[in-house]
Amino acid sequence: MNESKKVVSIVIPIYNVEEYLRICLDSIQNQTYEALEVLMVDDGSKDASGQILDEYQSKDSRFVAIHKENGGAADARNVALDRCTGEYVTFIDGDDYVSPDFVERLVSLAEKCNSDIAICGWNNVSETKVEPFCKNNGSIKEYETEQALEALLYQEDFDTAMWPKLYKTSLFEGIRFPKGNLYEDIAIIYEVFLKAAKVAFEDYAGYYYLLRESGTTLMKFRKDKMDLIDVVETMEKVLCGKYPNLKKAAASRVVRANFHIYMQIPQTKEYEKERRRIEHNIKSRRSVVLKDARTKRGTKVALVLTLFGFRFFLKFKALKNMGKK
Repeated sequence: MNESKKVVSIVIPIYNVEEYLRICLDSIQNQTYEALEVLMVDDGSKDASGQILDEYQSKDSRFVAIHKENGGAADARNVALDRCTGEYVTFIDGDDYVSPDFVERLVSLAEKCNSDIAICGWNNVSETKVEPFCKNNGSIKEYETEQALEALLYQEDFDTAMWPKLYKTSLFEGIRFPKGNLYEDIAIIYEVFLKAAKVAFEDYAGYYYLLRESGTTLMKFRKDKMDLIDVVETMEKVLCGKYPNLKKAAASRVVRANFHIYMQIPQTKEYEKERRRIEHNIKSRRSVVLKDARTKRGTKVALVLTLFGFRFFLKFKALKNMGKK
């Protein structure tokens, strides 16, 4: 390992992803930045993922295989965080992969801007295409704490996912992912940002995010997906308590999260309580969000439709989706 460079710890939670795992690990092994500590956590996989990790560990001393009983992605990440020795840490999912210069560019960005968090853009990868989720023009922006939180809430340039970001490991002192929460990223990302004096973003798509039907975002509704509603309500309370000027940005993020879950809930009596809670959350913030110039256009359209009632909103969405088939 190159002792002249700061070590970057890479945390990878892994569960039954043997089909994609070698692509992920090869992309890390081939990084132009070599001072790495790769913490691969096998979260009780039932396929060959564990054996693949052992193989990479035997061939590359930078790779560390950790085997544990299944406890979820949050628990797996926490196990790795407890063992991190790098000055920086980044998170990569076991079914995703990164560009060869992913780590090098993030470290360079962090040092150039003297930032606690360095962020780049990403690509959405499906079976048919790779689509950059940024302009990919290499431009750089720098943010102070409140500005970074505002951009995070509006989902401008970067999102609430833990990837594709490089953090000073010290930011995680006293912070761990909530075990069992489906939305462990958004549950703590704002806490980490609160501790960062400066955040830098480079408009470069260095991370490749694989869209899978089994992923949390795409899987069908179940009651524990209401975790997202709990998380964004807590986030809004905490951030607005510290930075009152974030009220509009926080309301926008809460509304978007509520719409995201609402569209997945079956229109049956079984989930009436969940629907009513979300409808109340949206209506109580609707006026603030509609008047906000930075609110995304799609969110405003959805809010206008709810002025005619949520049944109208759902019928409109159903008709719109029929036209796409």
